[in-house]
Amino acid sequence: MSPARHSLTFALILFATAAGAWSQTPTYHAFLWSPASGMQDLGSLGANSYAFSINDAGEVVGYYQTIVGTIHAFRWTSSTGMQDLGPVSGSLASGINSSGEVVGFISDLAVAWTPNGNSHNLGTLGGGSSSAVAINDKGAVAGTSSTHGNARTVAFLWTPKTGMHSLGTLGSSYSYGSAINSAGTVVGTSPLNDTDPPSHAFIKKFGSKMVDLGTLGGDQSNAIGINALGQVVGWSWLTGDSPTHGFLWTQASGMQDLGTLGGENSAAEAINQSGLIAGLSDLAQSGVTHAVLWTAPNQIQDLGTLGGTYSIAAGINNSGVVVGWSSLP
Repeated sequence: MSPARHSLTFALILFATAAGAWSQTPTYHAFLWSPASGMQDLGSLGANSYAFSINDAGEVVGYYQTIVGTIHAFRWTSSTGMQDLGPVSGSLASGINSSGEVVGFISDLAVAWTPNGNSHNLGTLGGGSSSAVAINDKGAVAGTSSTHGNARTVAFLWTPKTGMHSLGTLGSSYSYGSAINSAGTVVGTSPLNDTDPPSHAFIKKFGSKMVDLGTLGGDQSNAIGINALGQVVGWSWLTGDSPTHGFLWTQASGMQDLGTLGGENSAAEAINQSGLIAGLSDLAQSGVTHAVLWTAPNQIQDLGTLGGTYSIAAGINNSGVVVGWSSLP
């Protein structure tokens, strides 16, 4: 995996990259969950499929695995079903805006797809790889790119007018962008130094210095989602560096522990304009992981599965519709 791909979300890093281990049994499918209808299987164009983002029109993006294990970006709508954004393999779609513009990567380079499916390369910061993870309604894109000589990997902001520029770091040679809001504020994670590096969640407002959001007591934290109000969600180690809990960060209250479904670990992946938070949590029994929806810290709803044991929520729109993936029976 290229360094640029580490800019993807906690779920992508820790779960989707394990898809090879899951590809035999069980099978995982992308899902769409709504308050009215519960969890719907979005199917697959091959083997496993994973959904990462949904816009307010209900368009979903992610990727699926072919039978031979290559990955292809997809877009799903209720009228068309799942459509391959390829035909190039080695592609993944991770973000979509209200206009239907999609971002992700193809063959280790950040790309954007137009609503009609055409793709264009967003470039790099001088290195050989990049990955786009999120796009706002103004067409501004957040992600991560390697720099000249592939010596560093740094979070970027790309706009149609300015192209790609570095967002800097919290003191090391590395940072990873995860999400962007309507104001162009980017969040992600960055090591604090290059020698013994704890990594902390950051927020980077346009024209301002990158700000360290701290942790819930442990060494590591990662900001993964942000809404228009500047509310940030992600995950952090607790004191003692175990376990990991999802957090909500606001300017007024700082970082708050979101709690779990009774198990040890949780992670928050996305937040909508109403403050609803989608993510994942271990259950009290056996550490099984389920997709969840938080309405506030420690107010958590289990979204269930598609009949299997595991599920993970990765995206949410402003109607409270959630997407992610789940194991099948």
